[in-house]
Amino acid sequence: MDFYQQTAETVRHLNKTERNIFDYVVKNMEQVKNMSIRELAEVQFLSPTTIFRFTQKLGFSGYSDFANSLLITSHNKRETAIPRAVTGGNYREPYLKNILEAARVMSPQQIEKIVALLGEKPNIYILTDDNTHTIGQYCERLFISLDFHAYFPETAYQKRNLVNRIGNEDMIIALSFSGQDVLMIDLIERVFLTARPHLLSITRADNNPLEGLSDTNFYIFAHEMQIAGMDLTSSVPMLMVLELLVYAFLNRGETPSGGG
Repeated sequence: MDFYQQTAETVRHLNKTERNIFDYVVKNMEQVKNMSIRELAEVQFLSPTTIFRFTQKLGFSGYSDFANSLLITSHNKRETAIPRAVTGGNYREPYLKNILEAARVMSPQQIEKIVALLGEKPNIYILTDDNTHTIGQYCERLFISLDFHAYFPETAYQKRNLVNRIGNEDMIIALSFSGQDVLMIDLIERVFLTARPHLLSITRADNNPLEGLSDTNFYIFAHEMQIAGMDLTSSVPMLMVLELLVYAFLNRGETPSGGG
């Protein structure tokens, strides 16, 4: 089975050490697919036993099953065409790789779940941290254009008022690359004291507090970058996840036609 299909439901149960291994595997699949269990253990400064348990926790019968899955997935990745015009610099390949991996690890089951929930037309409340503020504005416009009641509170006063406005049938979309924004998490926990809306989050691929609170989490890969105190981490993977969810919603109930 394809590596991402196999791990879609099990990856969220990994601990921090296992998440680090998973992140390394995803970003270095071409090298890892040819590694022995001992070689992978050495580059991760871990024991082969830890690697073996990691593969079993992902749902594989053992390391050989894990390695075969990487070979299948690596072969499938060659089918993804990257235009030559954007592959001329060393930074471009990793940039595109992050975007592609974020799309590949989106679980079809999770997508279907969100599409079904959106079909019930919930009120949508969007929460962001400082670094995802502009994505929150775009997210609000995106869902308003689809006739949803979507609300993005931008001031502390507006955010405080959410506690008494959000109900069980609503949806919260929380956007935070780190998943560790204290104010966001505190607000969500206070909402959960009186109501239990569906919490959809998009965060980076690690074990973070926001993911732990979420009913559905989509994770992204991006190289963190800060210059002169300004966060320049790419917003594209997070935007792409939002747009793919919207496309899935727009195409709900349709069966893809076969090519010929």
